[in-house]
Amino acid sequence: MAQTTRTLEERNESMGGLAKGLAVIECFDRDHPRLAVTDAARLAGLAPAVARRCMRTLEQLGYLSYDGKYYRPTPRFARLADAFTLADPLPSLAMPLLDELRDALHETASLSILDGEEVLFVARSEAAHLVATSLRVGGRLPSTRTAAGQVLLAALPPDARLSRETRELLDRVRADGYALTDQEVELGLRAIAVPVVDASGACVAAMSLSAVTARATVERLVEEFLPELRTRAERLGRSL
Repeated sequence: MAQTTRTLEERNESMGGLAKGLAVIECFDRDHPRLAVTDAARLAGLAPAVARRCMRTLEQLGYLSYDGKYYRPTPRFARLADAFTLADPLPSLAMPLLDELRDALHETASLSILDGEEVLFVARSEAAHLVATSLRVGGRLPSTRTAAGQVLLAALPPDARLSRETRELLDRVRADGYALTDQEVELGLRAIAVPVVDASGACVAAMSLSAVTARATVERLVEEFLPELRTRAERLGRSL
């Protein structure tokens, strides 16, 4: 009876409006940098009137701007991602190691975690090249298309819902201990990733390096990048 009462109290304490506002926030991503009310309603699964109220509230709070047709995130929007990266020790512990990788190989190093069906970049050390990728901390990508995502998915129990091709790919990643993608995410971009495993043996993140094809062959990724990447990932895992 006590358990039932607590469950009812938890339901009564939930805020439907907040949940709907968060659903609208999650609609903004790399593929949707600006949204009309109808777009947000469709993506969030809300009635247009509800989506409009949420977006107006976010505009009034300074998280969105509005040009008469489209809503766009403002710089204040970044505080939502900062709340995680500043509170969780993982990004701060990873940054010195990512900087080492960047300085040793002159390419961009990243740390990612799995968030639903997407990879979330929580730390990143950018290389100073004229040609750079468009990803930033807080950016998301489909997990099955990225080296980091494949590493993280391979650490999970096998999922029968995935296609046979994807399951076979993850089996190879699991056996090899790393994943490599060749222009699957962005034309002209290659990436390699390894798991970050903590003291309990759990994969808590993926560490990766990315480079344009003109600077890094597949062979170079495996022969030169992979040993450096594994060394830093192991050091990060031991520190957790």
